[in-house]
Amino acid sequence: MILLKQLLASAFSPVGITTLLLAIGLVMRLTRRMAHAGRRSMIAGAALYCFLILTPFSEIVVARLERAYPPLLRADASTGIRNIVVLSDYGEDIAVLPVTSKLRGDTIARVVEGIRLTRQLPGTKLLVCGGVLREGDPPVASLMADFAKSMGVPGNDIVVEGKSQTTYENLLETRQLIAAEPFILVTSAYHLPRAMAVAHKLGMNPRAAPAAVWAAPDFPPGMSWQAWSKKLAERLLKPSTKRLVRLQLAYHEYVGYLWYLILGRI
Repeated sequence: MILLKQLLASAFSPVGITTLLLAIGLVMRLTRRMAHAGRRSMIAGAALYCFLILTPFSEIVVARLERAYPPLLRADASTGIRNIVVLSDYGEDIAVLPVTSKLRGDTIARVVEGIRLTRQLPGTKLLVCGGVLREGDPPVASLMADFAKSMGVPGNDIVVEGKSQTTYENLLETRQLIAAEPFILVTSAYHLPRAMAVAHKLGMNPRAAPAAVWAAPDFPPGMSWQAWSKKLAERLLKPSTKRLVRLQLAYHEYVGYLWYLILGRI
């Protein structure tokens, strides 16, 4: 069931639709009867691909998620916060690599932001969350803890939560450790709307600290139409495959938010 859900989600994602149009078109082109329709399908797929990598569409979509919570430039010690919770993205325990290369995706940016905040709030605990993603590997949280130690965070100031697999489980397990205490929640800026909604639903008391901010500075809220149009023109026709990656992440967040809403988790 989980595999089917993942396959369907991938198939209807921006990259999935582009790939299907091109693949179906190629197969149809190999048959005389459907060659014309296949050509149109391939043109549609190619046009969609060009649109996604040549226009700032992905920046605009991602910015709508990222600007929900402003960066936490300075943590306030008077709030009494004792825990900084960092959610994982991805990591692999590859023996020949240093710990700085074992964390993938946005995980390093998230951990670094957590470390920065712990240095502003001496005495706080860095609580890293993330279970086993690959058979035989340690929990991602353990890799995050190793990274934090290598950056100078004392081991007794780090708490490892290595059971959870999803955003909901991350926060459910965290609640078992800190109950309703106020805490700083660190994750990628695009992921914060869903993570914060889950935390509030669980009766927790989070303060958002976005990491890995990508698009929000380019299209901030309150931007004038003149500035918006100028930024749009600057970004137009500057191809970047990174746009596809970020758009996939945004799609995952929108679908994930809807799914959690249906399940009553937010």
